[in-house]
Amino acid sequence: MGDQRADIIAEVRGILAELAGRLGHDATGVAEDDIIPDTGALDSAGLLEFVVLIDDKYALALQPEDMTIDNLGSLASIAAFVIARRAATQA
Repeated sequence: MGDQRADIIAEVRGILAELAGRLGHDATGVAEDDIIPDTGALDSAGLLEFVVLIDDKYALALQPEDMTIDNLGSLASIAAFVIARRAATQA
């Protein structure tokens, strides 16, 4: 499970960096526990696009109640959410 977590964090970090770069921002200093909206790496439209990209990549079928800081606020919380959602759909 540790490798899966690390893989997801790396993938999501790549998505964040690519999107932030397109918007003229730098996400290289974002740590896995940083709250992404607080980092300034993405503006509000960028945050929405980021959530859509994460939803699409991991086929999460996000609902409005899923879109919280606890679930999607940091690289670490996104990884935990993806792992939990995968486990729930496989059960």
